[in-house]
Amino acid sequence: MNRRSTPPPISALALMALGIVVLVPVLTLLLYGLTERWDRHWWPEDPTLRWIAEAARDPRVQAATLNTMALALASALLALVCGALATIPSAIASQLEPRNGAPLRRTLDLIALLPFAIAPVVIAISALELFVGQWGGWLPLPLVYIAVVAPTLFPLVHKTLQSALAQLQAAALIEAGRTLGASDGHTLRRVLLPMLAPALLAAFLLAWVTAAMEFAIANLLLGGQLELLQPLMNSLRNANGHQAAALMVMTFAGVGAVVVAVSRLSRRWT
Repeated sequence: MNRRSTPPPISALALMALGIVVLVPVLTLLLYGLTERWDRHWWPEDPTLRWIAEAARDPRVQAATLNTMALALASALLALVCGALATIPSAIASQLEPRNGAPLRRTLDLIALLPFAIAPVVIAISALELFVGQWGGWLPLPLVYIAVVAPTLFPLVHKTLQSALAQLQAAALIEAGRTLGASDGHTLRRVLLPMLAPALLAAFLLAWVTAAMEFAIANLLLGGQLELLQPLMNSLRNANGHQAAALMVMTFAGVGAVVVAVSRLSRRWT
């Protein structure tokens, strides 16, 4: 008889602890944003949708939402285009000619680690010193913000596309196209790119969500000129914690809706 494999107890306990650490703050935030008060007892009191309605009607929140969506969209698109142009040729070259393509692949892997090694505060201060202090007379800050945030999104695009190309065995498809007389460019356009559409969409989604949730660079670089959602949530937290929690709940709901929509589109393509 074949026994069903069960995870060891320590793995189940670790998974349970991780779930508690992740879910408890989110549930607490949800309850705080949907109640009138939570200061007299261990439990929240008076359920209400007033905070969400006020946040949705607030012109300041609406403007910050539009600014955040526009800048995050531009940053994600720039990261996707540059990341795809760098990752796809290098991944294919490393599969076709491992010895010659390995240095380029290792270089891109190293570049993808840099955003994790450099703190966002350091990036923001460096951008302020260079683009605002030195060239601030003719460079618009929103463009500076997009140019600074896009490189921090490169690891998400690079790793997503690199894994997808490895699963698709791009080198075998290129070799098959050559055997049939098709050029590499033709195979890339007609075969590989359509098959990479779900991965490109997933990479764009990851980049867009990460750019929309950026706080340190947005606060330091645009704090005095253009208000985005994350700095706005931080300022509302000091004035009205319930409304700030409601705005965070709305943000989570919007991101979740985008994730579900993209997941369904990806399933249709695969």
